[in-house]
Amino acid sequence: PPAMDYVTLTRFAAQQLYGPQRLRPAHPGIHAVKVDEAPVALMRGARVEAKPLAAWRGGGYHVTAVQLTNQTDEPVVLDPRRLRGQWRAATFQHNRLQAAGHEADTTAVYLISDRPFEETFWGAR
Repeated sequence: PPAMDYVTLTRFAAQQLYGPQRLRPAHPGIHAVKVDEAPVALMRGARVEAKPLAAWRGGGYHVTAVQLTNQTDEPVVLDPRRLRGQWRAATFQHNRLQAAGHEADTTAVYLISDRPFEETFWGAR
């Protein structure tokens, strides 16, 4: 299979979530895995709802797509240093959320880890 790195995993996850069907290619080294979709307190010091959407495994890594939604009346700038968990990489689809109710109050973050999301997130609490 082709080489696997953080960029490949992140791009694959983003295409799976946001790309049209014709741009969602299969990747021989990446496979979907189950993830608990219950909301989690992923962001420290921010009222941002975080809900895991989907997860994949490839090249010894896991990538999890998590939906982030602002719960406040003020815009929020997303900072990867405020994420709970032991992540190798974190890539925000957009790094700023508008106030709750605005069309741009929601985005996604793609989290790369060595272990499944639940182990990485809950193990860091």
